[in-house]
Order: sequence, then structure tokens, then C-alpha cells
Amino acid sequence: MRQLLQRVLLFSLIGFLVSCQSSGVKKPLESQSQTVTPGSSNNSDHSQASFRQATVPELTSDIIFNLLAGEVAAQRGALKDAYEYQFQAALLSGDTQSAERATRLALHVEDDDRALKAAHLWVKLAPEDMTARQLVVVLMLRKNQDAMVFDHLKAIVQISEDNDENGFLNVMAAVNRELKRESAVDLMRRLVAEFPGDPRGRYALAIAALVDKKYADAEAEASGLVSEHPEWPRGYLVLSRVYIAEEKRDKARETLADAVRKFPSDPHLVSAYARLLVEYKELPLAYEQFLLLEEIEKEMGGAGYWLGLIALELGKDDEARKHFLQLISIGKQVDTAAYYLGRIEENKAQPESAIKWYQRVTSGEFSDEAEARIVRLMVAEGDISQAQDWLQRMRIQNPADAARYYLIEAELLREHGTVEQVMMLFDTALGAMPESNELLYARGLYAASQNRVDILEQDMLKVIASDPKHADALNALGYTLADQTDRFKEALEYIQRALVLKPDSAPIMDSMGWVLYRMGRHEEAIKYLQQAFAKLPDAEIAAHLGEVLWVSGDRLQAEKVWQDVLEKTPDSKHVLEVMQRLKM
Repeated sequence: MRQLLQRVLLFSLIGFLVSCQSSGVKKPLESQSQTVTPGSSNNSDHSQASFRQATVPELTSDIIFNLLAGEVAAQRGALKDAYEYQFQAALLSGDTQSAERATRLALHVEDDDRALKAAHLWVKLAPEDMTARQLVVVLMLRKNQDAMVFDHLKAIVQISEDNDENGFLNVMAAVNRELKRESAVDLMRRLVAEFPGDPRGRYALAIAALVDKKYADAEAEASGLVSEHPEWPRGYLVLSRVYIAEEKRDKARETLADAVRKFPSDPHLVSAYARLLVEYKELPLAYEQFLLLEEIEKEMGGAGYWLGLIALELGKDDEARKHFLQLISIGKQVDTAAYYLGRIEENKAQPESAIKWYQRVTSGEFSDEAEARIVRLMVAEGDISQAQDWLQRMRIQNPADAARYYLIEAELLREHGTVEQVMMLFDTALGAMPESNELLYARGLYAASQNRVDILEQDMLKVIASDPKHADALNALGYTLADQTDRFKEALEYIQRALVLKPDSAPIMDSMGWVLYRMGRHEEAIKYLQQAFAKLPDAEIAAHLGEVLWVSGDRLQAEKVWQDVLEKTPDSKHVLEVMQRLKM
């Protein structure tokens, strides 16, 4: 095999060898006196870290053989063999990529001994490579070599510092994977003691405790950090976060206010303080802080969004408009800004201008709402056909979103048209998109509201045939059969399937309770309906629960359920209808 590989592949893979030379295997003249300066490592997906004082021999037949044999073995799935070849290639050539590949091959086959051996070589060849160092740490801790790992931990801190990162956080990420929290913290404290005067160590300890929800420990570390390093802004930031996690918001507010007075130009502190003031609903003061942040950040745009929102909330539409226009001018959060500019124009009773802004919202969280407002504004102007024309244009311009525009038009016709018009639209939509589960499901629900169980069943069965795990379709079919027919056994089967897929769904629990009630199994029904109501105390579930309680003889509890809902929504048709039907 050895001679065959050398003879056949040497000439066909010249390009591969050239790439090896450019990524670690270098000609002697290219690699002489090559050193790695602090911060020069590059932790990309495929490590390109160089190594210090590495003089690489010329490409020999042994190096070539091991490189190629490793590639062939890996392609054939012989990963242990691939490891041996790659490791030998790394030893012979000083190629960091081969050392990395060998390490990852050993990890893939869960051979920690070989992985650690290769990772040590990787570190030797590329001592500034963060990934290599972290892997060595993880593997040494996994093998309980705690005493020997310390030099690598210190190296991680130093390498991170050269790259303007918090190395203590990188260390904590590595040790937390392999050690219990107490052991990880003890190791971190030893490491922090090696760097006296560096606040980032205690910062990492505070963050780690905060993530682990050990709030007392986090507060102790953060408070100590602020006491020892009052000149370091991030200490106040982490202390405020601890107080917020402990629900000591007044202390968080006091901490941030004090910090902003000391460091009025620190954007992280000003931003945190401003956002906390928003939570406190101290909007005028929050507005002032965001103005300060805007001045600090210049044209970064983060403060402009908040300034616009707060101005709107304070009824300062003109100021809000100025901030949102500024966002658009610098290309930041354009869709969101356009949406709120539309809202401002709508507030000023300028529907045409509002529609123009809404039409500029092409993506993001407000795109659906913007489209719905366009339709509502057109309808409010008394021109339903204009809204329909616009929706048709949108379907043509955005065929991938055609189903969504059909659904918007269906809702429009449901409110302002006739049943025949809605059904005709669904027929047209499904004629164009017969496999759309979204449209089939929507038409089925609408048909059920019109007591057309035949259409509901036809559409939901198509959805389920296409997607057997469509829990909502299973639930809709089961509930409708239970509510509008006497096919209770079928209904129960569909709802049971839906509940397996979504065991915590309140609507499906409600359906289960309803079908059991319809089957005369009142006690079981009440349990499901009570669970559903506890999760989602809406009017329809209340109507069902109250009815089953009433029929079961617990009329006082039934009345309480209904009255609780009517206090919040006095015109609830679900509750009022069942009360009328039972002639309360």
C-alpha cells in the first residue's frame, strides 16, 4: 500500500501538497526564524496558528505518505488509522493542521489518551492557539491531572489578554465542562491569585456564580470586586446584574446610578442604567440617559431606537419621528423605524402617509403587523377592493409568501364579506396552492365555524396525511367531531394523538376534557379542563369547565369560574352563551 500510494498519488495530488505548504508545511527558507507574537493566533474554524522557532524539514516521502494515507483512511472511515497517520505527519513536518486533525480524530472516536497526546503536540507547535490550549485543559481535567494543568490555564489567560479578551472567562468555560462547581471555583481562585491586581478574575467568578444561580456567592464576588477595584466600570455592571437576579432592584438602580456618576462616558453602564429606568417606568430620566448614550455612541443607532419608543410613550410624536428618521438615515433598524413612523402618521390621521411607511416594512418582527395595518387603513377608508388589490399585488410580487397574503384577505372577508366570498377565496387559494397545509388548516377551521364538518374533515385529513405530527390539525379534527357530531370514539383517538405530540398544550387539554364530557366521563373531563384552565384561563376553556361543573352538580364552583372571566371580559360570548343555554 505504501509504494502504491507514493507512486499513484504523488503526482495527482500536487495541489493538495501545495495547500499543505501554505497552511503549515513550509519550505525551509519560508519557515526559518518564524515566530508567533502575542495575539497573532487566529482561532478560525480551521486553525492557522503558527509555531515559534519552527524549522520544518523539506517534504519527504514519509511526510507525504502519512498525509495522504491519513486522508484516505479518514475517507474510508478508518479513523483510528487516520489518527496514527496524521499524528506521524505532524511529528515529522511540524504541521499544526495535522496535529489538530489528529486531536479531533481521537476525540471523535472518544480516545482521550490519544487526543491528549495529539493536543500536547498541537500546543507545542502552536503555543498561542487558544483552541489547542482549551482542549488540553479539558482532556487533562478529564483524566484528573489537575496539578499539571495550571501552566495551561495561565497561558490561556495570557493569550486572551493579548487578544483583548477576558482569559478568566475562557478558563472558566473550559473547567466548568469537566469539574463540579466547587472544584472549578477552587481552581479558579488559585488561578486568580496568580494575577494579583487583575479585576477580571473576580469578574469571571461572579459571572460563573450568577450563571449557576448561586446568588449569594455572586454578590460576594461582585461586591468584593467593586471594593477592590472601584476604578473598573464592569464591576458595577456585574454587581447590578446580581442584584437584579436577586430581585433587589432598588440596589441595582442605586449601584448603576452611582456608577454612571463616576463613569458618565461608559456606554455599557449608561445603557444598563437607562434600560433599568425603563423597567421602573421612570421614562423622562431614562430618556435623558439614552440621550447621553446617543452622544457617546454617535451613529451606532442603539440609543435611537429606545429614544423613539420612549418619546412615543411620552406623547412626544415629533421627537419620536426625529429619532426614527435618524435610524433610517444611518441604515439601522430600518424596518422597525418605518413601522413606528407609520404608527406616528396613523396617530396624526394621515392614512396615506402611514400606508407608505408600512409598505417599507419588508422584514422583522413588525412585518405582519404592518401588512395588517395597511389592510385595516384601506378598509377604514371605505375601499375594501383597494385592500384586495394590494394583497393580490403582494402575492404576485412575493410568491413565496402568497399563502400568508391569502390568509390576510380571508380574515378581511370574514369581517367584511360573506361566507360565500370567504369560501370562494379559499377555493381560489387552494387551486393555486393545493398542497399548502397552512391554507388547508385555515379553511378547515373556518368551515368548522360554519358547521361544515365535511370540509373540516376533508382538509384536516389532508394535512395529517402530509404531516402526521401536525398536532393542531389532529386537535381541530378531534374537537370538531366531539363538538358537532356523535363520533366520539374517533374524536378521542385524534385528540389523544395530538396530546402525545403536545402534552403541555392547554387547547388540546381542553379538547380532551370536552370529548370526555361528551362521552359522559365527567370526572375525568373536569381534571383535564382544570389543568387547561390553570395553564390558559381564557373564556372558551372557562365556558367548558363551568358547563361540566354545572352539569356535575358543582354549581357554585361553575358560577365562580364564569364570574371570574366575566369580570375581565364582560362581553365574553363563550361564557354568556353557555350561561344562557343552561338558563342561569
